[in-house]
Amino acid sequence: MKSIFAKILIALPVILIFYVSIRIAFYSFPVYNVQPSPSKRPDGTYHYKGAIHLHTNFSHDGVGTVPELLLAASKAELNFVIVTDHNNLNVKEYEGYKQGVLLIAGMEISTPYGHFLAFDTDENLKETEKTDYFFKRIKQKGGFSVIAHPTSPTNPWTDKKNLDYDGIEILTLKTYLENSFRPPFVKGIISTLFSPVNFRWSMLNLITYPKKEIDFLSDALATHPVFITCGSDAHGKPSYDKVIDFCLTHIITDTPLTNDYATDKKIIFSAIRNGSLYIANDFIANADSFYAYMDFNPADNTRSLKIGIRDFPYKDHLKINVYAMDKKIYSQRGNSAVVKGISSGHLRAEVMIDVPSVFFGSNEILWIMALIL
Repeated sequence: MKSIFAKILIALPVILIFYVSIRIAFYSFPVYNVQPSPSKRPDGTYHYKGAIHLHTNFSHDGVGTVPELLLAASKAELNFVIVTDHNNLNVKEYEGYKQGVLLIAGMEISTPYGHFLAFDTDENLKETEKTDYFFKRIKQKGGFSVIAHPTSPTNPWTDKKNLDYDGIEILTLKTYLENSFRPPFVKGIISTLFSPVNFRWSMLNLITYPKKEIDFLSDALATHPVFITCGSDAHGKPSYDKVIDFCLTHIITDTPLTNDYATDKKIIFSAIRNGSLYIANDFIANADSFYAYMDFNPADNTRSLKIGIRDFPYKDHLKINVYAMDKKIYSQRGNSAVVKGISSGHLRAEVMIDVPSVFFGSNEILWIMALIL
């Protein structure tokens, strides 16, 4: 009897590992098949999506080439990519429309306090300009700045004096990856072991709720308005096609893109500067049809937020959370919501999505985030 019991104890973990391995191997992406939406939206605005914070072999640690990046972006049906090589603008020679994708040059600038992304500038900072007042200098050169991976274990942002940045990168694959290899190491080990079996599942397994990044965002909003972005921080290995849609920046514009490089670059940067955007993990499900806008009620001087995902057929798998000054004021399952009686102040809207667990049941993952100022 004891020998049978011992064999069962040995067999159960083997069966469980085999079961999980099969589940992972056949875990398909996107998790939910949602049709892309037309660029023109029902309210007359226009929607475009792109990948921000990417590196090529113009970076000291990049291995991917510009043609490889553009091919991946084209396959992912992106409208634009903003390449941010380390401390240089060498990729500017490739700017313009290629393979149906608009490539725009930016930079990731290294400072003693961490890294930030610089956009809409044709000049790099001198080494002597990277020690202080760097955001003001980018503004003087016509550009704007985004704090990159602010809570990264290896490159956190530590400067508390220079507060002239314009945006914060909330989600990055780099930070998730680094956090997974901190104690107790479980996520990192599991994702590493199964990445040859299903790389995208390994990427999904790394995602956790970005509590530290949101705390960083809240501290920033207490001092000045900022927008949010996200990015894969891809360097070409793993290949761009595996990670380029890890987290995309979706912009909303009043005018359509024209296929003219100079004009469209201005439209895209204007939308980002103004925070007319939302971020989404599109590798889980296409997030084109998300909307969030405010209505003002002059009778009681309050606002109403209308939020939702049009034509999403799996509404029971979604939950919409709305926060006002970090206090949750709404939480409900479904693919649309109207939140009334909102006073002044910024709002953060999040759409959580259920994804199947490789064990049993499902896990709730952050899918979409928008900041409404």
